[in-house]
Amino acid sequence: MFNIGQFFKNIQNRHTKELFVRSVIQESINQNVGVKIPLEDITLSSGVITLKNISSGLQSTIFIKNQKIIDSINSTQTIQNITTIR
Repeated sequence: MFNIGQFFKNIQNRHTKELFVRSVIQESINQNVGVKIPLEDITLSSGVITLKNISSGLQSTIFIKNQKIIDSINSTQTIQNITTIR
């Protein structure tokens, strides 16, 4: 039977992986655009990055460099394949 310790360890590992991917996203955006977005404003679901609380000018800049950012993220990590940024 599945014990509670193993269950919590699996949850902790999943959270650690998500935090790592979000930090890779943050660093890639910082390298390509020059703006550091807080980790709390980056969400990730099924390969889609959603950025919240950012200005429309910054959104436009990220959209222009969209493919370069995605390529940088996918080459750095292999946990989750990123397809788009919204």
